[in-house]
Formats: sequence, structure tokens, C-alpha cells
Amino acid sequence: DEIESYSDIFDNAETDADDSDMQQVIAALKNLSEGNVEDSLDTDSVIAYFAAHNFVMNYDSYTGNMLHNYYLYENDGKLSMIPWDYNLAFGAFTGQNNSGTELNNATAIVNCGIDSPLSGAEEDDRPMWSWITSDEEYLEKYHDVMDHLITGYFESGEFETEVNAIYKMILPYVEKDTSGFYDAEEFQTAFETLKTFCT
Repeated sequence: DEIESYSDIFDNAETDADDSDMQQVIAALKNLSEGNVEDSLDTDSVIAYFAAHNFVMNYDSYTGNMLHNYYLYENDGKLSMIPWDYNLAFGAFTGQNNSGTELNNATAIVNCGIDSPLSGAEEDDRPMWSWITSDEEYLEKYHDVMDHLITGYFESGEFETEVNAIYKMILPYVEKDTSGFYDAEEFQTAFETLKTFCT
């Protein structure tokens, strides 16, 4: 119950929080650890976070062994998560998932199960994820959100339309940039690879 016990959270806070704000975060974390999910989490928001997060396979994050690159957000005593630092998404941060699959190539990564997104971490150490898999109702809701993401955005063609438009918008700048990390041909390869990975 002591604020000092949460220095990892509060020393890295992005907003100015007073003692009352900090106590609300502590109470929410305590509720979660005691299994009071509805009292501690914005469940819809956290489920949506994990559906999108697990789709892009970002192991340099909460689901990886380094347990970082996300923000906790507290509102009215309930926690949600805010994504951050996705430069190693789409399988760029390799390792091994908890099923023992080596995640060192695109085929292994895109075929990794959506219910086992952890790499180098145990579910007991990831309470913001484990409450979903430990309850059939939450797990079904997670599956529904994932299905909606896939059918509504990817299978509908909306993703391809959007990514093509972004590519066309950025390409002229890539072609003119003589100091870029990649040339236009490599940019095109990355674009095609990203589309393939997502579809």
C-alpha cells in the first residue's frame, strides 16, 4: 500500500500525479492481483489493446521478457494500457514463445497462436494479460475483438487501401532523401513485406 513500493511506475510517470492519484493506481493494481477485474480494469479497452498488440507481434513490450514499452493509464480507479514504441513490431524482436516455438522467421511469427502471445514471460507475471485467458467470457470477448479486427480491417480490404495510400504519400520523400537509412527500392520491399505479413 506504500507509494514508495511503486517507484518503477511513479518515477516514470508522464503526468503529474498527486498522492490521491497514486493511491488510485495502487488500489487498482491490488484489486487486479486479488482477481477483482471489473473493479480494476477498463476491460473493453485492455482487451482491444491486446487484440491489436498481439496481432502486430511486438515482443519488445509487456508480452516479452523486458516488460516495458507501454503505459498504464488510470481513470476513475480503472486501469487501461497505452501502446508505445512499436519499432520492433511485426516480428522484428525475435525470441521464443512460451510454447517453445523459435520466433526467428516470419512463418513462425505469423503462425504463433493468439492465446499464447508471451515470450520469455509467464502468465503469472503478466496480470494485465492473464485475466483474459483465465476466464472463458473474457477470452471469448478477446477472440471476438480479434475476429472483428481481422474481418473488419484486413479481410475487408480497408487495410490494403490504407497502407497503399500511406505508401504513395511517403514514397516521394523517400526517393528524395539522400541521407535515409534505406533507399526507395528497399522501402518498396519493406512495404510489400509488411502487406504480406499482415494479410
